[in-house]
Amino acid sequence: MPKKAISKKVYVAIALVVILAISSAAIIYATQFNSAKAVTVGVHVGDTFTYKLTGVSVLGSADAVTPDYLSQYNNTDYYQVTITGINGSTVSFNTDWQFTNGTSVQTPEWVDLATGADSGDFWAIYASNLNVNNLLRPKGFDGIIVNKTDTQTYTSGTRQRNFWFLDNVFTDVNDPTGNTQQYNYIEVYFDKQTGMLDTLTNWQEYNNPQYNLIITWQLTNSTVWGV
Repeated sequence: MPKKAISKKVYVAIALVVILAISSAAIIYATQFNSAKAVTVGVHVGDTFTYKLTGVSVLGSADAVTPDYLSQYNNTDYYQVTITGINGSTVSFNTDWQFTNGTSVQTPEWVDLATGADSGDFWAIYASNLNVNNLLRPKGFDGIIVNKTDTQTYTSGTRQRNFWFLDNVFTDVNDPTGNTQQYNYIEVYFDKQTGMLDTLTNWQEYNNPQYNLIITWQLTNSTVWGV
């Protein structure tokens, strides 16, 4: 099993998304159409959700190099989340990041569905039965809302999904000219009934050096419904 230092390294990309969500709050803060609602937990102890992870890089200039951490995604066998406890609006779970070389990173984690506070690694669990314009974290401060709801067909039938997105441009503080930038876009689909992540896609575009990254999380199996 990898040492703890390695487990922190492999979470670099998903941690970036957390920072992105917090720092972009002013841009997407909810208007008077946002409606907070009581938090209902939709998952249960023993539920498991398994994901396929991928990372793609497109190098656009001679000095561009694919970040080392991206290989962690393409060397993933599976990433599994198992719900272990529920205390009010806080959901506890274990994550098992299994790699193709037989090693794994196993971590106990938690997330508060009301405030958005979490243990810092996997965070994409939301309250049950949120509707369009509802706040994702009703007692949080980032103001992100459900943008739309659609219907997804699985092997066991159709289920409703919620969707949100966020985009922003970041400037490299080490470049005094302000010309080194990153455009970052994330979109998330999650199951409406359970609040559990279905699909996450993160596009990162860099201009100096020039390269693009695409990171995806895709649900492949669940004990709750047939994917």
